[in-house]
Amino acid sequence: MADVFSPDQVEKFRAIFEQFDKNGDGDISAKELKGALKQLGQDTDTKTCKRMIKTYDKNRTKRMEFKEFLDMMANVFQYHLSHPEGKTSNGADIAQNKKLEDLFDSLDVDESGFIDEEEIIKLTEKLGEKMSIEEVRELIGQVDKDGDGRVNKDEFKRLMSAK
Repeated sequence: MADVFSPDQVEKFRAIFEQFDKNGDGDISAKELKGALKQLGQDTDTKTCKRMIKTYDKNRTKRMEFKEFLDMMANVFQYHLSHPEGKTSNGADIAQNKKLEDLFDSLDVDESGFIDEEEIIKLTEKLGEKMSIEEVRELIGQVDKDGDGRVNKDEFKRLMSAK
């Protein structure tokens, strides 16, 4: 997704990334992200920062590398292009979005930022259904746009909002 930016934009994002990476180790920790967001006027707790990182942490290091940072920025830009006033079309859309996020969070039992095979299997068992691993993988494959074998929050919201 990060390939949507021009080389000039990538360099500007690299400069921002380097400012966030306070210790210069090449990635952003939850603590560094929290500090950067605070400087931008967003007082966010550490747990939220960890979830943000988990959403884009493809290699599961619990830290955000530059490519992952670019993916996050691409999503931010995509959102703002589709919602130019910084909001959805009406209050009902905002309420629906919040409900979907809450539902996702309740299904994401391990708080990884993803719904994975194990969580789906456990959920279906609680509902009295039994799905094979192949069925679960097929289900995930239908919504897994980034191909990581898990369902992230955006993929879940797209699925649940499909008409």
